[in-house]
This record gives sequence, C-alpha cells and structure tokens, in this order.
Amino acid sequence: MKRLALAVAALASLAAACSPPKYAVYRSVFDDYTASVPWGWKVTAEAQHADFAQVLFVGPFDPDFFLGEPSLSVRWYRDYRAHHLPGGALEMYSGPDDFIRQTLAGVYGRDAVLYGAGRRQDGGRPIIDAPQDLTLKGSGLTAKFFIVMSPAPAPADFHYGLETGADGKPVNMRMHAYAVVPVGEGFYVLCYPATKRGFEKHLHDFEALIGSFRPLTAGPGGPPVRLPARATAAR
Repeated sequence: MKRLALAVAALASLAAACSPPKYAVYRSVFDDYTASVPWGWKVTAEAQHADFAQVLFVGPFDPDFFLGEPSLSVRWYRDYRAHHLPGGALEMYSGPDDFIRQTLAGVYGRDAVLYGAGRRQDGGRPIIDAPQDLTLKGSGLTAKFFIVMSPAPAPADFHYGLETGADGKPVNMRMHAYAVVPVGEGFYVLCYPATKRGFEKHLHDFEALIGSFRPLTAGPGGPPVRLPARATAAR
C-alpha cells in the first residue's frame, strides 16, 4: 500500500511538472516588442511595410464570443500613413487621439458607453467620458485605456455570443477593451474584442498582455525605443 501511495504521489508530481504555464513570453515575429500571451493560443501575423502590422492571438472555442473564439491583438500604426483594409478601403490616423476619435465614431457610434479600469464598490465599472491614462507595468509607458460597449446587428448566419435586443432580434453586444500606446512616430493598439457575456472570461489575459507589453522598436524595423528609467531597471 505504501508503494502504491508513493507511486500515485510521483505521478501527481510528474503531471504537475508537465502542466503548461498560463502565459508564454511572445517576441513579435517583426522583432519590435515582447509581451505575455495565453499559452497555446493560435498566432497569426500580417504587415504592410513598416506602416502597419498586426498580430492576432486566438483562443479555443467558446460560444460566449462572437465567431465562437476569444482573441487578443496587437497592432502598429505609423502616423499619417494609409494602409489597406481587407475590403480594399484605406484607413489613416494622424496619431493615437485621432485613432480613438475615428474608432469611437465610426465603429461604435453614438450609442457607445465608455468604461474605465477597475471596479466600483457595487461591483460595476466606472463610466467615463474619455479614455484614461494608464501606466503600463512592464514598460513604464503611458497608454490611453478604455472599454467600450456598443450593440451591433447580428449577421444572419452568426450565432455565437449573441443576445436578444429590445426589438426581439439577435444583437452582438460588443464589449471591447483597448490600450493605445504612443511610441515614436506611431502607436500600438492592444485590443480585446469580446462580447458582454464573455468579457470577464479573458479580461485577466488582456491585463497580462498590456501589463507585460514592452516595445523594443517603434514598429517593425523602426528605431529602438528608450523606456523610462524605472522600466529599464526592472529588466
């Protein structure tokens, strides 16, 4: 019996030792930043010269998310440089504030509600009028942080993550979190595009991403980034 107990304990210890970590340190394929991302999530990347780049991290199936998958993304935009969207249209931003203004107006519209970081004593999130300044733990840089909630009509062939609107029709209640980080002559956009019903499930993963985000260069192939002294000392 004692030998059996020891064998079981050894197997349990081996299983614990082989358990994958919660996060992996990801170094961008464009060699411009590092960050902690969920272990085992799929990674895809694209770039258009040095003006735009995107890395998308996609998690396992979850019916509480639109498209049935949670995701996180890191995008790079160079100021005043246009790039092509998948449908062929162009987008361009003069800087972080212009990105936020265009995104809130063009993507979410007048019905959007902005929330800040943290929680109130009643468990809800503070409603804000404008994005908040947030110091990123891993880099010491200042980001513009906000959470936006906004309904969108659900396409006919989509079924995941949806809710029923006041008119009885299915609606995609978007709840997306952003951290917009100015770096040199451009900016990074870290995004967690969730639904209201799935938002809390991977918010901690987004917090780990933005907390650990450390730009190495100002975009792919850009000049090296000089971080605040306290962040450099913490390496």
